Amino acid sequence: MNGQLVQVCRPRISSLELIALVATLRQEVADLRAEVERLKRENLEFRQRAGYWKSRHRDAMQRTTELERKVEQLEGCYQSGKESQF
Repeated sequence: MNGQLVQVCRPRISSLELIALVATLRQEVADLRAEVERLKRENLEFRQRAGYWKSRHRDAMQRTTELERKVEQLEGCYQSGKESQF
């Protein structure tokens, strides 16, 4: 340090104020952690709901496709039955 004097940085607030500040910050961190956990649980729940509804939609689309095939088949049977009458 070449013999230079180093100025010590002293806080402008008292030790009690620093202790109170640290306690406040710790509480804020604890609150934020709790909120993050709550949001993680909520996100998981929403993802599960989305998965459920996606599977319901997929099932409905399969049923729709099957019913459309049956309609086409029945229309074909109807047309061939109609043609055989003449």
